[in-house]
Amino acid sequence: MFLKDNKYKDAVIAALWIVVFSILAFKLFGYLDDVTSALGKIVSLSMSFIYGIVIAYILNPIVKVIQVKMKIRRSLAIALTYILFFTIITIVSIYGIPSLIDSIKDMTNKVPEYINAAQNFVNDIVSNEQLNGIINSTGALGTIQSYIDKIGSVFINLLEGSFNTLFSLSSQLVKVVLGFLVSIYVLSDKDRLINDFKRVLVLILKEKRAKEVIEFGRIYNNMIGTYIGIKAIDSTIIGIMAFILLTIVKSEYALLLSIIVGITNMIPYFGPFIGEVVGFLINVFVSPTKGIIVFLTLFTLQMFDGWYLDPKLIGGKVGVRPFWIIYAVVIGGGFFGPIGMLLASPTAATMKLYYSKLLERNKEVIKKIERV
Repeated sequence: MFLKDNKYKDAVIAALWIVVFSILAFKLFGYLDDVTSALGKIVSLSMSFIYGIVIAYILNPIVKVIQVKMKIRRSLAIALTYILFFTIITIVSIYGIPSLIDSIKDMTNKVPEYINAAQNFVNDIVSNEQLNGIINSTGALGTIQSYIDKIGSVFINLLEGSFNTLFSLSSQLVKVVLGFLVSIYVLSDKDRLINDFKRVLVLILKEKRAKEVIEFGRIYNNMIGTYIGIKAIDSTIIGIMAFILLTIVKSEYALLLSIIVGITNMIPYFGPFIGEVVGFLINVFVSPTKGIIVFLTLFTLQMFDGWYLDPKLIGGKVGVRPFWIIYAVVIGGGFFGPIGMLLASPTAATMKLYYSKLLERNKEVIKKIERV
């Protein structure tokens, strides 16, 4: 009866909830390590299902295209999609992966030679009397040599890390295989699973909020499909063209470099620069001239992509200013690494869409403020 007629009822109830949650949080904190360990175990055991959902998400657009173009049942479209996918994986595994491993091993073995070549190059510059006097007076020689040693050690660590990563992937092979099996069921029962998810949302968030979450998911999914799907096609074309051009200019490790160029091209603005620098560094130790030629070749290819191919494929579909895309890439990469950088553009585009809707709802108020 006290709360029923008391004007401070809401404040008292809120205070009680705060006390209850504070006690629960305090109790939970004492078992934080156990809770974290349990959550980690659940995530580890669920990785096959996570892989399955991701694989199904990636393959679903291909299933749709095959189903519509060939006018066949979805089950048959799924079967054809997996046949095509496993055929590509088999070809890449037979012809690409062994060559890739050999390239990484060969580069790792040659890094000491590259370091010596860089040091000899510095020594040749230092042997010039005029430059020698300037360098000695500024103490730059020791700094340059220390940087060469540091770059060499970093380069070795990166290559060894890449080599070890290729083999560590084998430990995830069982989960990936199970993920492929799960993805078949996910694709087959896609509509039913989506409806189940919607029902759960309605039960948890009620109808209005559930509709907002579903709408957000639909918009974000479209943005990811628009950017990443088309950008993957663009990057594949650029990777193939890079392999052809690098083979023509007789670049070292043309296959490895073209893969790096194709993958890094997925990252807006920063990605192409990474590919060019890596191509230059790999070749400059063999021959400075070859390093410059490879850099210019990749730079020209990226100009073609930036000015012609990318606008043709993506155009203004993302609709976000370069400044905000770069900012999103930096923030996404800082928090979530390569995945964050990859999702930066669709995330920024989704935020831009909601920002535009918010402006539209409040345009009258904004106009009044702008007149002040």
